[in-house]
Amino acid sequence: MNQYLYIALVILCVVILTTNTNALPGDLVEPHDKPYIEQYQSEKLDFLTFGDWGWEGIEPGQIYKNQSKVAMAMRDWAESYDSDFIINTGDNFYISYDEDHEGVKSVNDPKWNRIWNGIYKGRLAEIVWYSVVGNHDWYGNVTAQVDYSLNYDERFFLPSTYYVRESYFGSKITKVAWIHIDTNIFYYEPLDPDKVNMLPQLKRFGWNTIKAIEDKLKWIEDRLIEQQNSTWIFVVGHHPLVAACAKKYYMGRLRLLFEKYRVDAYFAGHEHNLAIETAKDGQPVT
Repeated sequence: MNQYLYIALVILCVVILTTNTNALPGDLVEPHDKPYIEQYQSEKLDFLTFGDWGWEGIEPGQIYKNQSKVAMAMRDWAESYDSDFIINTGDNFYISYDEDHEGVKSVNDPKWNRIWNGIYKGRLAEIVWYSVVGNHDWYGNVTAQVDYSLNYDERFFLPSTYYVRESYFGSKITKVAWIHIDTNIFYYEPLDPDKVNMLPQLKRFGWNTIKAIEDKLKWIEDRLIEQQNSTWIFVVGHHPLVAACAKKYYMGRLRLLFEKYRVDAYFAGHEHNLAIETAKDGQPVT
């Protein structure tokens, strides 16, 4: 990868499930075609990417919560290297204790302050979090997260579940394209228990059909075609394309698109471990 591009990978491990389907109108989640433009003055672009972070619980024998420890490490990195932004790969809010709920219920959910604003301090509270949603976010009110981004705090950047960014940096004006996608409809087969949990919301948005899947794949391909003049092309989603995950339901179609349109790297979470498949002959995507 380009010597001026530095990436800190941080993975926070957590697990859990349930459902809440008090969603807002579906137009909040439909893809945005027009790119969001960012300009950076420095000669390098430094960012952190992590996911599956929204669990505030504490494990047996621990004094400090995992989330707090990861946040401190991220803050130290971001302040040392003057990081420009965070790439957030989803599963932003989990159940943390008995009687808690998945995701968030609304833009006023206490979790916004307790799990996000109250934990990530210093430089992490100043830079933008470019976000996608995971399956645990879909079990809650996924559109509340979009609404929060659009109307309450754009630093939690989630203007839709599908959107495009263009980052320009350096004296030579290097262009980086970012395609942010929702992989939930590509990952889970119709009878998968996780799909069943999110099905009421998917139906509400009309995302429970093969046509909806094909429409989203076409949207991704169209955006990749538009961004072929970029120096770098990155895609961000929740579900990985490493090992067995790459063969789940429609995920293989994503891999083919990424290879065809020279995506340099795909960032994801979900698996609760750190894994990388490097680019090589016949598989050009990291």
